[in-house]
Amino acid sequence: MAGRPSERQGRYAIYSGRRLINGIAAGLFVGVTGEAANIASARWLRAHHGDRIAVRGNNTHSVRELVAAGAGLSIFPCFVGDSDPRLVRVAQPIPELEPTNGSSPITRNVTRRRYEKSPTGLPP
Repeated sequence: MAGRPSERQGRYAIYSGRRLINGIAAGLFVGVTGEAANIASARWLRAHHGDRIAVRGNNTHSVRELVAAGAGLSIFPCFVGDSDPRLVRVAQPIPELEPTNGSSPITRNVTRRRYEKSPTGLPP
């Protein structure tokens, strides 16, 4: 059905590159810096594996490239990780990042930030 989100659209899981080298074998993670560091999946990664983040990308695209090259593990939306032939899902989807009430963690974060920037704190 057009317009209906797929089952895995709002799900997140841990992925690695297909070639198990350096970071992956050591159980190291690739994090993200900048504004993307505030999304729910990045916060979850820091909270649960922050001591094992060995390298960080400037944005989500660079994180995906680093993971595909074997620099370590990271979290991606399942629709992104499953569709990239260079990545392999290494764990089940993360329950804490499951969407609730029809919104994804990204949507909730963007909405929250929009309200924080509003001078009244109310929706625009």
